[in-house]
Amino acid sequence: MSLRRWSRAAARTAAVWAMCLCAPGAWAAGAGGHWVEAWYSPPFPTTAVWGCNQQRTFSHQSVRQVVQLEAGGNRVRVRLTNELGLSPVRFGEVTIAASSPNGVLQPGTLHMLTFGGKRGGVIPIGKAWVSDPINMTVHRFENIAISVYYPSGAAPAGHLHNLWVSPSGNHVTEAVWPQGGRPQAPELASGVEVSTADPHPVLVAFGDSITEGFCSTPGTHRGYPQQLARLLAAHRADRRWVVINSGISGNRLLHDGAGPKALARFQRDALDIPGVRAIVLLEGINDIGWAYDPRGDTGPLPASAIIGAYRDLIRQAHAHGIKIYLGTLTPYMGSTYEHPEGEKVREQVNAWIRRGRGFDGVIHFDGALRDPRHPHHYRGADQCGDDLHPNDAGYHLMAETVYKELFAPGKALAEAATGGPRG
Repeated sequence: MSLRRWSRAAARTAAVWAMCLCAPGAWAAGAGGHWVEAWYSPPFPTTAVWGCNQQRTFSHQSVRQVVQLEAGGNRVRVRLTNELGLSPVRFGEVTIAASSPNGVLQPGTLHMLTFGGKRGGVIPIGKAWVSDPINMTVHRFENIAISVYYPSGAAPAGHLHNLWVSPSGNHVTEAVWPQGGRPQAPELASGVEVSTADPHPVLVAFGDSITEGFCSTPGTHRGYPQQLARLLAAHRADRRWVVINSGISGNRLLHDGAGPKALARFQRDALDIPGVRAIVLLEGINDIGWAYDPRGDTGPLPASAIIGAYRDLIRQAHAHGIKIYLGTLTPYMGSTYEHPEGEKVREQVNAWIRRGRGFDGVIHFDGALRDPRHPHHYRGADQCGDDLHPNDAGYHLMAETVYKELFAPGKALAEAATGGPRG
């Protein structure tokens, strides 16, 4: 091959692979189409195995994750993450299909995904790849399965969930894996986007385990963002809104630990979500809890530090033209890291939030969940027993609170779906 022909071929190859490295929303959705986030899972650093039925690496195995979509459309693309990885991730064939909740593929729905026209590749450290769009009709609240084959050793850096892991070999096109296991393991896919005929505004729920839905019934999608999505879908005027859950259990505003701190991940996990129009921020209780716990790593933390972090996030959201609503911090007395001084800080933070200055509104989560007779504690019927997290009923109250304060007739977002979203 001549130098000129080699150069042209190299340029074409580089152009193809550059497409895979595009940020979300970078491609046009086609004539009259609009890309919107339909499911998202914040990237998470590589972690060690700390218990039974856990797996962190894969070799010559297929892995299947099932996700529930928050929006429907007629074209689909999938985002794979290695943004927080420690080494490049090599993957082989990837498929997507409609699925039962337990990972059994529905006949006639299987599609092979490509990345820059190729099946598989190596995602560099610090990068995310977005698949080539495919024609596939999907529906709101439908389950889809994303199956990835790892031909050699790989340690993905993704959110930990119970995934289906096959016996040795490439099984991504098979409907059922009768000999597979289901360990807690990192998921490579971190997002699914769909193309819709009309723009759909997105509300991002950003926070920690209370946003992620810890202590809700597993597999039932009963966290507050998911229950809010169901409420919106039931009301004709609001059903175009899409709710994306960007919670990470254990996450903090000011310090890394359970994932990058909120100040570091807010751009990727909130502002860059395709279609985002509004954000509900509920975070800070872990900062307070660990600041006054002997096992913590920060030492005492004043309310001003948390408020300063809020102001930073508010500035970022407003700079992008996105509305941001702050939730009051829910009770934590009785939890494993309770402390009277920490409770004073929580009350000071909540007093600042309730004044509602400089941001777009207040979500009164604390008022919805606290026991009127013991306002530093949850009502017993609405928590899961650890004095920190709601149960399904408590999450339903949170969803109703957001709906009443943002989407009821005359409220801030009741008519906001008529405008076009970002992305």
